[in-house]
Amino acid sequence: MQQKKKNIYILLLIVILVWGFVFYQLYGYFFSTPSYANTEEKTIINIDEIKKDTFSIVANYRDPFLSQKRVQTVNYQVATKNGTSKTKKHTPPTVLKWPSIQYKGMIKNNNSERRVAIVNIEGKERIVKEGTTLNELKVVKIEKETITVSFQDEQKTINK
Repeated sequence: MQQKKKNIYILLLIVILVWGFVFYQLYGYFFSTPSYANTEEKTIINIDEIKKDTFSIVANYRDPFLSQKRVQTVNYQVATKNGTSKTKKHTPPTVLKWPSIQYKGMIKNNNSERRVAIVNIEGKERIVKEGTTLNELKVVKIEKETITVSFQDEQKTINK
């Protein structure tokens, strides 16, 4: 019996200490003034040392809505011998950007002599016949080892 009373008093003391610690933490959280770390770093930036970033945008890509290549016109002034300046227009030459094309092979129907080609255009494999047009790319002629295609009035022969 004495041992049970002793255990009850020890456990009661531990419970009081735990609840005292909980109330101490709550009191400190709600009623104490916050302390902030004061770390101010002053960085001096010399504006003269900042270098200007230069870049140029090459915008001679095909217009996806008009299906035509956009030509950029640049105006610049040229000084003449008599001291006056006149403005010249400079249009850069248009470079035709062919899509990536790989000729994989040909399938021929012996009864009708019709030929179809397996072509990889921009990473997509297609089966095309002569006269087929895909994204402005027209298949002109299909042979066993080569295929002739035209793109914007320019023809190319692609080997297997």
